[in-house]
Amino acid sequence: MLDLVLPAECAGCHRAGASWCRRCDRALTRLALPSGPSMVVPDPPPRRLPDTVAWGLYDDPLRAAITAWKDEGRRDLLTVLAPLLAAAMEAACAHADWTQGPVLIVPAPSSSRSTRIRGDMPSVDLAGGAVRAHLSRRTLRLVPAVAPARAVADQAGLSATSRTANLRRAHVVASRWLPVVRDRRCLVVDDVLTTGATITECARALMQAGAMEVRGATVAISRRRTALDGR
Repeated sequence: MLDLVLPAECAGCHRAGASWCRRCDRALTRLALPSGPSMVVPDPPPRRLPDTVAWGLYDDPLRAAITAWKDEGRRDLLTVLAPLLAAAMEAACAHADWTQGPVLIVPAPSSSRSTRIRGDMPSVDLAGGAVRAHLSRRTLRLVPAVAPARAVADQAGLSATSRTANLRRAHVVASRWLPVVRDRRCLVVDDVLTTGATITECARALMQAGAMEVRGATVAISRRRTALDGR
């Protein structure tokens, strides 16, 4: 009955009938990085960016899915995006040789303004979905430890240098999470790696709070800034 009043629409191609159609699902596979989830470096690379793995390229229909999920309230797309982030997380842990002990999954925080507008925190939902989709026996724990420390400008449209300046010391580990992250391995997760400024700033906050080691994992990397790391 609901579909008769509000027909389902594919987030990738906007065709009626399904929230994510088979055509877009096939197109999605072509955006995967050639060797599977791989180490990537933005161009230009920010200083102190932790080793980061991405699942694929930020292009349609993946770009449309991420935009609809994050900015248009299409939380149903979690079933599409969470497995991709889970695969990047697994590859990041394998690359770091984190085979023993727990790994803390730390979602990159949304700004306070974005949280007020959206009414929720999609980054936390995506990270939680990826933890649930994770198939290995590695112990993962969702820890939304990093929070905004001050107001920042909208990152959209800013240059790499401006993004870094905009986020400089903009994040902090909330006091109640300090004992949790101290001496732990932390994996910062986000939807898209553009300049690397967000993951770099989250890593700085976690290391300052006493984390043992920090890595990064994202669903996608911007095609314009892709530089695969041959390490």
